[in-house]
Amino acid sequence: MRTTLAMLIVLSLYACGGSDSRNSNNQDSLSAKDSLKKQLAEDLPPSTDPAQFEWIYSTFVASAVTDAPRFNVFINKEHGLWIINSNGALPQMVNVKDIAGIKNSKGDSLVPMDREKMVCTPKSSGWPEKNCDMPSGWSITGCYTTEQNKLRESKIWEYAGLSDTDNKNVTELAAGITRAVVNTEMNMTFYFTEIGGTWYLTFLDLRKPCEA
Repeated sequence: MRTTLAMLIVLSLYACGGSDSRNSNNQDSLSAKDSLKKQLAEDLPPSTDPAQFEWIYSTFVASAVTDAPRFNVFINKEHGLWIINSNGALPQMVNVKDIAGIKNSKGDSLVPMDREKMVCTPKSSGWPEKNCDMPSGWSITGCYTTEQNKLRESKIWEYAGLSDTDNKNVTELAAGITRAVVNTEMNMTFYFTEIGGTWYLTFLDLRKPCEA
């Protein structure tokens, strides 16, 4: 059952809905995908089980390498997605509810993301740390996942010049992070939160190590 649901949702994200489908029908189709994503999460083991996250992450990757509407399925309508970047030593944070128009470090649209670099199976042992003596800027390279809430531990938002309201909202949202994935090929860290039985991407760190 789990395998069937996982395959169905991944295929639905790739199928019907190419360039000709990005029209007024998107809202209905995304609503169906969101429901299926929730069904998938409910059918799988608790969120502490790595198997559940493996399915969810593969579905997210399928969305991220496709287009903005599919990516947006993973953005919670109430809390949005906090994107972390930097222009110098201090971090910058912006909240979005639509990934369309967001640029990467090269000035290109962030989504769709590079398929070859995004497709990976996160390892649960080890975690890349900043290491400016390494060519990549990371202590180890690859794709890794952890339940350790490193964003909450860093409290990076305290240095981003947020308003009191935003600071409070980020503090509360960061406390609920369920899983994190770092992809050193992409120089991105993805933070996922389970909200109301559905998985969402709540924080996305685009900062490259050793560039400050």
